[in-house]
Amino acid sequence: MSDAEPATDGARVPQQARSRATRRALLAAAGERFAARGFHGTALNDLLGNGVPTKGALYFHFASKQAVAEALVAEMSASWDLVLPEVRRVAADGLEALVLLTDAVIVRLDDPIVRGAGRVLRDGVVVSPTLAEVTTWWRDQAEELLVEAQAEGLLRPEADPGWVAGEVVAGFAGRATVSEGWSGVTPLRDLVDEFWAGFLPLIATPDWSRRWTARPWRQRQRPDGVGPQDVDGPVIHGVDTEP
Repeated sequence: MSDAEPATDGARVPQQARSRATRRALLAAAGERFAARGFHGTALNDLLGNGVPTKGALYFHFASKQAVAEALVAEMSASWDLVLPEVRRVAADGLEALVLLTDAVIVRLDDPIVRGAGRVLRDGVVVSPTLAEVTTWWRDQAEELLVEAQAEGLLRPEADPGWVAGEVVAGFAGRATVSEGWSGVTPLRDLVDEFWAGFLPLIATPDWSRRWTARPWRQRQRPDGVGPQDVDGPVIHGVDTEP
């Protein structure tokens, strides 16, 4: 090994970091454009500007607009895999974990990569995953948490975890659509909190509901680091046990 090799390896690290940062910037810009105009309404040259590097940088990372779309969906999926384990670590039980998991989804919807990936899925651009598959993944994770809550004795006997999970996902999707249509007049978090206030007492045992109501759950902190651009990973905040 020559004396020059360590210096070469050292120089490669910041170069790789710059390359990753450039790629994230390209994906964020593409996500904004796709979310606003749709995949089919956006030309590859439209992805330049707004702080995005040169066309050469774009083609270095992505061979085509299709490749950009596929990368957006891949980034969205990969970053989500980090969220559920952190939610489980912080939450006191399965029902609280369900609330915190939904909080993470709300925050992620502000990330341009997630918004762009969502539009790519709605436009049917990638073969897999489809929008239906992504929705099913989220529903399955919600059901996992509800099965845990059921095992903990926190659900009413008539509250089937599969059915409840479907209602949670459908209720969230409807409120997200309403919030977007109202141009943010009512924040999505507030709409979902109203859903929780009415829905949780219907599925949870009276004892759990009383304990939950006594906790300052509406004042819970937003999760941090849950978006694809957050390189340090997710930070989930649990609900305080006392007001």
